[in-house]
Amino acid sequence: MAAPEPQDEAVEILKIVQKYFPKIFEGQDSIRWLHEHTRQGNQREWAAVFFEEYCRPLLTNFLGGWYGVRIVKGSRIDYQRYYNWDLKVHSVKDSRGKRINTVILNDKSAMDRTIELESGIGFIVASVEFKFDADGSLLKWRQKYERAGQPSPKTRTMKKSGKVVDLQAIFIKDAHVLKKGVKDGWISIFKQGRQPDGSARKPKYQIRLDRLPPDVVIELDNVDHP
Repeated sequence: MAAPEPQDEAVEILKIVQKYFPKIFEGQDSIRWLHEHTRQGNQREWAAVFFEEYCRPLLTNFLGGWYGVRIVKGSRIDYQRYYNWDLKVHSVKDSRGKRINTVILNDKSAMDRTIELESGIGFIVASVEFKFDADGSLLKWRQKYERAGQPSPKTRTMKKSGKVVDLQAIFIKDAHVLKKGVKDGWISIFKQGRQPDGSARKPKYQIRLDRLPPDVVIELDNVDHP
């Protein structure tokens, strides 16, 4: 059986995610689910991890496939069938209400390698409107639930709940598309801060959703927005 085109596989994935991933999801419920079904329950960015961990079993059960290629030590692309797909949550606004158009992708060198060796790389992006934990109630509940200590004074406001407002796939098929994306400004390099021990973190790619060319975007015509 011949491999499908990336666009066809993307549509299959989007249909599963659209049908089965909750349109509205609460922090407490999601964190409980992560603790019950994964080893990722303590992750601070619970929403992104919940999206990945909830959707991967759906995709493997309905479509087959499993984890994708290695990104860095201890980390792999979220899903692979014929192509590699990473699952990303995009917060449409920050805790102050400022609109966000960028999505941070993966380690630059790993993405370069994957695009060269694995027939491209794709991203399933759920754009989400979040409510934030301004009063700290979710943080207090989480500390009690996880029996954790007091937060650092510099702790950022956690996301409290989310509502999916858009769902799309983005596929970068080869190095030519990647280089053109950098030249045209919809792909750029994100320089991370340092590790807790002071060592440098490797740079990542990031994309501008508001500048994507139509030929790299796959969407469903019948997305059922809540």
